[in-house]
Amino acid sequence: IELAKQKHYDKVWCVFDKDDFRDEEFNNAIQIAESNNFSVAYSNQSFEYWLILHLLDHQGGGMDRKNYHDKINELLKPFNVKYDGKKSKIICEDFFEILDGIDKNTNKKRVELAIQRAERIYNQYNHQNVAKEESSTTVFKLVSELISLL
Repeated sequence: IELAKQKHYDKVWCVFDKDDFRDEEFNNAIQIAESNNFSVAYSNQSFEYWLILHLLDHQGGGMDRKNYHDKINELLKPFNVKYDGKKSKIICEDFFEILDGIDKNTNKKRVELAIQRAERIYNQYNHQNVAKEESSTTVFKLVSELISLL
């Protein structure tokens, strides 16, 4: 909020995870951002869920973030790539190329699939208590907007 007051921006995005924050804190963060006309790209429980959606047609519902690292590496195994999400959380170039690549089964870009999957899951909920909408993410909104600017 303070940064947005210091300079004019066409659009401000707040990007954050649910992690272990209390439900009230998470929901309030979204409400405060939106009441300040900021867009929000959250992940419940963590950003890695967005990465999973590039490679897996998860149907929503609880997937604990403690399992994200192993799930991502299971999905990356056919590509001979590993994700070190427990320590560095750095997405190596090979992993990024996979995320940006074409899915052999659908012949669609994986990022497009992730957007469709995340949006479908998001639309399953009523958004009255976003902290309970696990697993879900609105990173698809930010990525869709960025793609539209290309």
